Amino acid sequence: MNHRQGKIDLHVHYLPRAYREALLTHAGADRDKFPTPDWDPELHLQFMDAMGIATAMLSVSSPHLNFGDDAAARVLARQANEEGADLARKYPRRFGLLASLPLPDVQACIAEIGYALDTLSADGFTMPTNARGVYLGDERLDPVLEALNRRRAVVVIHPTRPGSVPENVAEKAPIPMMEFLFDTTRTVTNLILNRTLRRFPDITFVVPHAGAFLPLLADRLFAFTAYLPPADHDTPDVYAELGGLSYDVAGFCVPRQLSVLLGITGPGHLLYGSDFPYTPQFGCELLADALEKTDLLSDEDRRAVYRGNALTLFPRLA
Repeated sequence: MNHRQGKIDLHVHYLPRAYREALLTHAGADRDKFPTPDWDPELHLQFMDAMGIATAMLSVSSPHLNFGDDAAARVLARQANEEGADLARKYPRRFGLLASLPLPDVQACIAEIGYALDTLSADGFTMPTNARGVYLGDERLDPVLEALNRRRAVVVIHPTRPGSVPENVAEKAPIPMMEFLFDTTRTVTNLILNRTLRRFPDITFVVPHAGAFLPLLADRLFAFTAYLPPADHDTPDVYAELGGLSYDVAGFCVPRQLSVLLGITGPGHLLYGSDFPYTPQFGCELLADALEKTDLLSDEDRRAVYRGNALTLFPRLA
């Protein structure tokens, strides 16, 4: 197989009908100062064919599902997951489902994990960096992670608006431009410092956007662990924790970010992502071309990033 073909897209989105309606009702057309794109399955399949993408692992993007009403979030999660599962059943080799959870409602999340895996045959899950200000790594979410750990789940993290955004600082900038990367960095740091990754080792976490600012921050995080309060002599090994995570390469990772990321992990931990439809097709083509041409990856590396590494996470696609 040509290494440019047969890609498995780990960072890619769908807009289920119920989700789009809730988004427009509660958040407007540009909740993150960024337009909500058009989307439908046929349009997505055409995009995949043009990009050499064999399978897209569909997930919901920011702002995720909870607009302030936990009961409504439970209903919306079920509707979004069922629509995604319908697509995966209709196009089993083209679409997979990363199911959504009605965070931060712990008991509802645990119920949805069982339903998504046992009834809908979901391939994994997507989790926002925070839900209503409750971040991954917060001990309140430990029962949810225990359930995911028991099922050896793949969890693809996706950034969203931070719990609070500073006022009068780059206030005209779209939230995804900077704040998404800050929030990814914040939540993964929280997972490390709270020993969450160590306590739930059977979850495979995928970090978006080539690790955001984490590769640049790694040395600083490592140095500052010496100042953490003792926790049974269990000081996090920042380099080992970051090196053991998986990372999608969606967005502007070439030429600078990827070189730093490869200083803390290897190509075997990288996964292709387009970020369609929030990144339009012409943008996806430009970013894919940059990834294809970079000398930071060999052709063997590219085969792994485009497809091989994802097959280890989702063997049904082999």
